Amino acid sequence: MLRISREISYAHAFTIDKMDEAGIRPVDAYSYMAKEVGGEQYLGFLPKDCSNFLQNKRNNILEAGDAQHLIDYFKALQVGDPSFFYSVQVDAENHMTNFFWRDGRSKVDYSYFGDVVIFDTTYRTNKYNMICAPFVGVNHHWQNVLFGCAFLLDETTSSFIWLFKTFMESMQWKQPQTIFTDQCAAMSNAIENVMQCSRHRLCLWHIGQNAAKKISRYYGQPDFKKLFNSCIYDCHTIEEFELKWSSLLNKYNLQENSWIQNLYKYKEKWASLKKDTFSARYILSSQRRKA
Repeated sequence: MLRISREISYAHAFTIDKMDEAGIRPVDAYSYMAKEVGGEQYLGFLPKDCSNFLQNKRNNILEAGDAQHLIDYFKALQVGDPSFFYSVQVDAENHMTNFFWRDGRSKVDYSYFGDVVIFDTTYRTNKYNMICAPFVGVNHHWQNVLFGCAFLLDETTSSFIWLFKTFMESMQWKQPQTIFTDQCAAMSNAIENVMQCSRHRLCLWHIGQNAAKKISRYYGQPDFKKLFNSCIYDCHTIEEFELKWSSLLNKYNLQENSWIQNLYKYKEKWASLKKDTFSARYILSSQRRKA
């Protein structure tokens, strides 16, 4: 049996495990359990303990043979493609944790079309439930191009910093003008650390999906959705945005809604106000993923 952090009960460990298998992020699993017991103070452990538990679990089940097979496969690809690049991160106990690779074609595509990058962590692999995190762009025919891909054990700031630095190294440190991601604090911190010259924008598709979950009572109403989307897509000045946003809050009495407040705090990353960098028509990361 896996060794569990002293603060995490077996019941909570079981819940974390099952939610992880369902593709739910540790931070969301923690928030759910905290809400169920009436607050974080009653859980007896921290979000970091939740992430550590899952990382220890994956380290314990990541079979050495599978990791070695992957590295051998990378080496074989490198023989046929001298420009093939791969990197593996290991932890303090020499466990392999994160993997990244890109081929020679991806490097060429990035040199032409790397102004806008979509980074998506929606996927999970089957056996280990690792995060499959592709770097994607679009070419001059509006077709998907893959710049690289990673397998990650977790979604922590340190993992993202390692990945973004590795990605930049593989592309001779050319930073994109714009990078689109989901709303994730760890991801945002890593981008600020590694890609200081890039403009970080939030995926609008994900915002819509989160709105459907967080404010479902309102988002299902056509009039609300129309005004909400107008705030996101149709405002050309700060004054116009603030007027529409205030109208939205007042009409639906959302001044104290925590999700709305948090979304507003990051408005410069999603509202169509700033157009100082190229963003390929505010491309939606999950639209490209589904295309």
